[in-house]
Amino acid sequence: MTDIQLAAIRFETDDVDALLRDVAAALTAERLAVRGVLQSRGQVSGDCHCADMDLTSIGTGQVFRISQPLGNGSRGCRLDPGALAECSAHLEAELAAGADLLILNRFGRGESEGRGFRDLIFTALARGVPVLTAVRPTYADAWAAFGGGAATDLPMHRDAVCDWAHRAMAVRHAA
Repeated sequence: MTDIQLAAIRFETDDVDALLRDVAAALTAERLAVRGVLQSRGQVSGDCHCADMDLTSIGTGQVFRISQPLGNGSRGCRLDPGALAECSAHLEAELAAGADLLILNRFGRGESEGRGFRDLIFTALARGVPVLTAVRPTYADAWAAFGGGAATDLPMHRDAVCDWAHRAMAVRHAA
């Protein structure tokens, strides 16, 4: 049995969002209190070359548009920090109401720089709630530093991810 309560699916070009949706659906079907957010992207429109990004709460279905329009021709980061903070507050309230597992769409740039869902991850772990996320190679070093040896990496495989989640939740419930 593992006592690792923090894990990330390593991905590069694979559809990690579909995998996270599948994992959330499978665990929710087992009547587990899975909380967190799943990412989806809209269509690319205009000259911005970027698609809208939404996060959907697994527990409530509430949608948070986390991208902001920066204008035609924009190529920079379009993340809306206000929307992300609103989403984080929503998830913190869900954690307070009870959760078996927290799924977060990414450990990315914001988390690497000490922002984003970083505080929410600490809150979940402090409550004994295992956390599952996904990380690209670009942020692998920041992930390793953040985890400090207390995190594990998972493959892009539904059964392996669900097995980790079951073990992590068993440790939580045994404590």
